[in-house]
Amino acid sequence: MKEEKMLSVITPVYNNGEELHRAINSVLQQAEISPGQLAVEIILINDGSDARCCELLAQIKDQYPQVILLNHEENRGPAAARNTGLKHAGGELISFIDGDDEWPENKLTLLLPHLNDPGTRVAGGKVRYVAANGTPMPNMLFDPETQEITHVHLGAILVKRQVFDRGMTFDENLRYSEDVNWWLLLREQRQGIVLLEEATLIYHVHGNNMSVEKTPQELDLLNVLRHSLRRRRETKQSRPLRQINDFRRFYRPLVSVIIPLYNGAETIVRTIDTVKQQTYESIELIVVDDGSSDDGAGRQLVAEHYPTATLVTTPNRGVAAARNTGAGLASGKYLAFLDQDDEWEADKTSAQVAYLNAHPYVGWVTCNQTLHAQEELVLPRHLLRLPTDEHRSFVPSALMLRSHVLASLGGFDSSLVAGDDTELIVNLRNAGFEEANIERPLLRKWWHQNNGTYASDKMRAGLFEVLRRQSQRKKGALVR
Repeated sequence: MKEEKMLSVITPVYNNGEELHRAINSVLQQAEISPGQLAVEIILINDGSDARCCELLAQIKDQYPQVILLNHEENRGPAAARNTGLKHAGGELISFIDGDDEWPENKLTLLLPHLNDPGTRVAGGKVRYVAANGTPMPNMLFDPETQEITHVHLGAILVKRQVFDRGMTFDENLRYSEDVNWWLLLREQRQGIVLLEEATLIYHVHGNNMSVEKTPQELDLLNVLRHSLRRRRETKQSRPLRQINDFRRFYRPLVSVIIPLYNGAETIVRTIDTVKQQTYESIELIVVDDGSSDDGAGRQLVAEHYPTATLVTTPNRGVAAARNTGAGLASGKYLAFLDQDDEWEADKTSAQVAYLNAHPYVGWVTCNQTLHAQEELVLPRHLLRLPTDEHRSFVPSALMLRSHVLASLGGFDSSLVAGDDTELIVNLRNAGFEEANIERPLLRKWWHQNNGTYASDKMRAGLFEVLRRQSQRKKGALVR
């Protein structure tokens, strides 16, 4: 017979009232908490409450056989209360709920399947905010229809016990933001995290919430960030921490495809047709006309063949500036770039999206390419490859990256006459963003007389400048 699993739910209590019944009942009403499926213990930690609350807790202890009541003689704060609960917890799974909040009825239904994955140790979802009558909502970027938001909240998650057994408890020196500090620890130690788009906590706003409308200074957030930086220095971690957004399991995250256009009437239809043929459908196309001199012939073809594309025109400033303009207009979680004369295989977008979705610690991903050329074109010696000669590509048409990764680097360097794409790859690696490659030829790279980098003098000047900068970085003094 399969052994019944235990869930320990930890609740710090400080002068709460009858709303404690609502919190406890929301746990007990979960469909999975039943004989033979999932046993539950609800650990209430009385953190130095007044006599009125202590009397209520005694009644609750008698009313609910699942409740374990622990006491602190003096108020020691939420971190200490949670640590006391963890010391007494007997479950293989741990969760939390504050005394004035509640779980939606399907919280465990949503989260439990994700913890079947050995690599996932923490699963959570969004927080839905509900305000009491006459109480204003906090100033936060909610989904306007659902009043939900993804952010750090312990009540929205489910955790495997092994996370805490490895010493990842709460810092009792912090009266506020101990949960933020714990989330930073999770990411520093590269724990497996999954965040869903569904709400897994209902947060009640009533005017006496502990942290609502407090400033970052009052919440001690700067101190928490200093703690994280110190830990990372001590453990020699140079890679950027992943953002909370990177762990969200979007079913179909929007991909912004950015095409710089300069004239290009001869090739742009073939190129945008490969965008239309992508098996991945959640795509927005942004075409930036970089001051073309063809009286709008290329723009007209884009409008005819991809009428839903965002099409903007700028003065001629070069391909790097055009890509940056497109990125500034993008709404997508991921950014992909495509030159006006290149082609994608139909599953290029879906393959790269799937990889980034499954690997939240990877910031950018490339793919393999094959080279193709017009028959009459004589390629430079370093490009003499057969069309079947497949290899990893670092050109923008092969690249997909998280939007915040490009933003953190300031985009492509538009001061370079050429080699801005090479400079971007150098900057991505120097910044410590993890990379990956799809080991399949998903890009068909075309070479012809009008390639911007075919002019050897221009290419040489750009690459020499990239190499000069790299040399200066190694010396510790980059001079532009």
